[in-house]
Amino acid sequence: MNEKALEIWKSSWDPSVHESERAAKRIKSAKSAKLTPIKIDTDDLYGYFQGSSGRYETWLDSCPCKDFSLSRLPCKHIYRLAIELGVIDEKTVADRTAILKPLEEKVSLSETLDIVEKLSEEAQCELLKIASRTTSKYPFVQINADNIADELIKSGIVADDGTGLNETINFGTKPEIIDFLTKHNIPHKKSDKKDILKQLCTTTADPNDAAKHFGVHRLYNVRIPVIYSRQQIHYYLHRKYDFERIWNGDSYDLNGVSVPLLETDLPDDKVTNELIKRGYYKRPTT
Repeated sequence: MNEKALEIWKSSWDPSVHESERAAKRIKSAKSAKLTPIKIDTDDLYGYFQGSSGRYETWLDSCPCKDFSLSRLPCKHIYRLAIELGVIDEKTVADRTAILKPLEEKVSLSETLDIVEKLSEEAQCELLKIASRTTSKYPFVQINADNIADELIKSGIVADDGTGLNETINFGTKPEIIDFLTKHNIPHKKSDKKDILKQLCTTTADPNDAAKHFGVHRLYNVRIPVIYSRQQIHYYLHRKYDFERIWNGDSYDLNGVSVPLLETDLPDDKVTNELIKRGYYKRPTT
């Protein structure tokens, strides 16, 4: 028991404050893994907690969070600090991986498209593919590590997953793999599955020989950072570069005739307004 902390606690709060239903809810929240403190100072009796809008420096009698600011009563951060300092006898769950990540401020659509428009046309088309192939549930996609990928990553409109450049051997067909193993006198069975044969190329043979023979595929695992709207980037580039098949009244034209979406009647929204502002689109006249 930290006697100094207990003294401050008793002088700051009447015991009845902690007996309310409100307090019970906050104490319950305080014990969760999400409230794992970033730091507890047992000498000066304060703690750092991560909230959705930033980091809170919490004391036994005050906290900068919205809940305390409105009620002037102990919030979940204050209660967790009190538990950590031994003032309240409760068991908590501690897990630093569960600490909340601060919400990142979104970049406006106009500012986002300013970045997009500085990219080469090839990079914009690659960005369209990335935006169309990723979702909030599956945010990452692999792209070839080339000049276009470097341009996208340098712009900040896409980011890799932190692993950097990934290299994989570009294995050919099963007969080609068997031919490689045979030339290198590596025992194998032609009936083995391709994955087993590929593994032999890198475990029994020198991996550098396999890489030189088959070639290497260089990839980045990338996503569009959450500060940008992936969906709006997709809408913008889709309307800018994609086409629409012509409808002849009964079916789509079998000859494959299509028109750019920029020549069709686009939705009346802020993405279309950006296309108009940037000189790519004019609304059809009636």
